[in-house]
Amino acid sequence: MSEKNTLYVDIISPEKPVYSGEALSVTAKAWDGEVGILPGHAPMVAKLGIGEVRVTRGTLADKVVDRFAIKQGYLEVSHNKVVVLSEDAQAIADLKGVNPEDMERLVKQIAEESDPKRKAELQADLEWLKSCDKLLKGV
Repeated sequence: MSEKNTLYVDIISPEKPVYSGEALSVTAKAWDGEVGILPGHAPMVAKLGIGEVRVTRGTLADKVVDRFAIKQGYLEVSHNKVVVLSEDAQAIADLKGVNPEDMERLVKQIAEESDPKRKAELQADLEWLKSCDKLLKGV
């Protein structure tokens, strides 16, 4: 599968696989903070929040960092393999600009919504747009 000094990484959204390949490390925004994964990491499962996953690949002398926007999901580490399953995952380079009107519309819908479940869904959508906007501005 992979050498003991590398990880094999799969990032998967419901629509399609987003990334598959070797990596030196993975950093992800877990639900309660950031988690870093290096080769030899103990097996684990973590709930992901809305944010970014960074996959560092290449060689120690010549590193490349691929960045992905993640909308919640789970990360599993086992035997130097990292699998990220996300509700929505996109390479930051592929993101399109965030329309401020979409964010304003969601803020208004949240304020008017009485169903707690629907309100939470709308809030997650708003946080996703804010995260994408922040990640795009940081590119």
